[in-house]
Amino acid sequence: MRRALSFAPDAAVAVGDHVYWDLRSLPNALFTGASQAACDAAGKFDRGRPVLGTPNEAVLKVAVGAQVADLYGTLFQSVPVFFVRDDHDYFEDDRVTEELVTFPADPFMVDLARSAQWLYYPEFLPDPWRPLDLPASSASDRPRAVSEAFGTLRYGQLAELLLYDCKGFVSLDGAAGRMVPATVESWLRARMADPCQRHLVNVPSNPPGWSAGKYGEWYPDVVVNPGELTTAVPKDGWQTGWLAQHDRLLAAASAMPRLPLFLGGDIHSIAEERIVASGSLSFAANPIVSVITGTPGTGVGWPSLARQTLAMPPGALEVEEIVPVQEVNGFQLLDFEPDRVVIRHFRWYFGRESEEAIDTLEPFHVSEHLR
Repeated sequence: MRRALSFAPDAAVAVGDHVYWDLRSLPNALFTGASQAACDAAGKFDRGRPVLGTPNEAVLKVAVGAQVADLYGTLFQSVPVFFVRDDHDYFEDDRVTEELVTFPADPFMVDLARSAQWLYYPEFLPDPWRPLDLPASSASDRPRAVSEAFGTLRYGQLAELLLYDCKGFVSLDGAAGRMVPATVESWLRARMADPCQRHLVNVPSNPPGWSAGKYGEWYPDVVVNPGELTTAVPKDGWQTGWLAQHDRLLAAASAMPRLPLFLGGDIHSIAEERIVASGSLSFAANPIVSVITGTPGTGVGWPSLARQTLAMPPGALEVEEIVPVQEVNGFQLLDFEPDRVVIRHFRWYFGRESEEAIDTLEPFHVSEHLR
């Protein structure tokens, strides 16, 4: 974080999974929120009571304080930080088993996510172009016009970033299923159709363009053999409407008279690619540029240790690789100019490089995309 701040950014975006304290989703819960160490340090949540104003609040503060307040400290006191929620911010992994389907989030998961945000990271400020009636907006216990899950980072007429939570509001309605509610999709498409901004960037918590075979993705692909994705085996819980919504959003982005850029997290990797087609839809006239934003911190293990597979393009997509998927710590800096966006990728190998090397990190790849 200090190295990123040394470049004097105007703002920062943290894309999802700010908190790891899974309570029921195995195996993650056994190493995080349901572990003996977690219970000894914080105690256990009582799912039958509210989070704030009960003993649950003390558990929450131990769980989240070290992962947000202690981590960020005062580093960003002069740089606005925008936080996008993802699955672990609801205190679960996105999983489907015979015993548990973690998403859509149940009321206690939503209470945990809202309470952690209320105490530790900011909601999104009012925006005259964002409808007041979007889900998680203008709640009776929050300031009017504030949104907890869908927000905007706007820098004059130069750049507008649309930030949206793709886990907290999923619907399991088959062909009509959505990752984000219909009203949110309408807002996103309306902003993409507005010609006023020089740059319009989508920042979903789920990155389009890659699959790790997990439940809560846009895509039906699953991992059966290490290193391979397939759609020959049905993915438990996956909804055809999720990919349909993905295609509508990408089509709206490709139709813009500007660079269709997506930034997403979730996969704990760094990567960049162009999406040229999705199924029968062609984006060749204005290909989607999609980036997996770097993970500043991951412990001693990476997701591929469990699934034995790096994230890769799903079967429905035709893509052109710019930066191959790599599980490394790092970050991106984006420079917006009227006629272009320059993306600088930074990485650092935990266990292979000294901590002192972070202080002099330089980009390992620079992409320049004309508007």
